[in-house]
Amino acid sequence: MSRAIAIDYWDKRCWIALETEWIAIPKEIFLRVDMIKVLEKYFLEYSDIDTIVVWLPYDLFWKDLKQLNKTKEFCRELENKFGKKSKREKKYKIIWVDERFTSFEADNTLKQFWKKDNYWEKDAISACLILETYISNK
Repeated sequence: MSRAIAIDYWDKRCWIALETEWIAIPKEIFLRVDMIKVLEKYFLEYSDIDTIVVWLPYDLFWKDLKQLNKTKEFCRELENKFGKKSKREKKYKIIWVDERFTSFEADNTLKQFWKKDNYWEKDAISACLILETYISNK
């Protein structure tokens, strides 16, 4: 069985969620500069990962946002390092997912548990929602 790992990518920090038996589980937050090292750690620990899911930050009307270009550049780096163009032994599929409304859904999830707006928890939930979008479309 294969599994996917999702990345909620931002300028300073990123969040990872991991697919476990068709369920998205939030794993950790880390500095963006540590991204490759963190991914390699997960690839070693979970040898059945075959897909990297990354959110694309479009706005409601599909216009480019400032973060969108940064995220696309990051995806190209991932593709060169881990994807089909790399010379590494194992290749990973890089999937881009539209993440519109995940922050809104994450806010609603926190409200259901009577929690105050905490962007750490909200972004961890967002990473899970991004991965769940991918899982449900598999």
